[in-house]
Amino acid sequence: MKILFVCTGNTCRSLMAERLLLKLAADKGLKGWEARSAGMAAERYFPVPGGVKRALADRGTNADGHVPQLVSRELLAWADVVAPMTAGHRDALLEEYPEFTSKTKLFSELAGRGEADVADPIGQPDEVYRRCRDELASGLDAYLRNHAP
Repeated sequence: MKILFVCTGNTCRSLMAERLLLKLAADKGLKGWEARSAGMAAERYFPVPGGVKRALADRGTNADGHVPQLVSRELLAWADVVAPMTAGHRDALLEEYPEFTSKTKLFSELAGRGEADVADPIGQPDEVYRRCRDELASGLDAYLRNHAP
């Protein structure tokens, strides 16, 4: 299963979801699970916030080597599932790339929580990054319980 997580700048939510999924899949011994992330307005020079680095480190993973990247047709084609963090991300994606509608679901929908946005923690205190990380981790755990062999 290949999942592409999408947010705005590809430095917080989508990056954390990518790294958390890879860690969860490895910890559970799941084979064939891949994750990538991208942003709707990403720039290569955007730094990964310290709050993201610390939140990931608390869960035994990291943001090492991450370079923010823009969403592209190639990334969307690579994915089995595209998981935008907000309805705004989803709507913008599908306006530009309508051919990927069938594989695009909000992150909250994948997590079994209906249609809800994952709030952007950028610029907030570390506690907000940790809450975002925990929301993503619990959603990914729920998704794996329902979709992993």
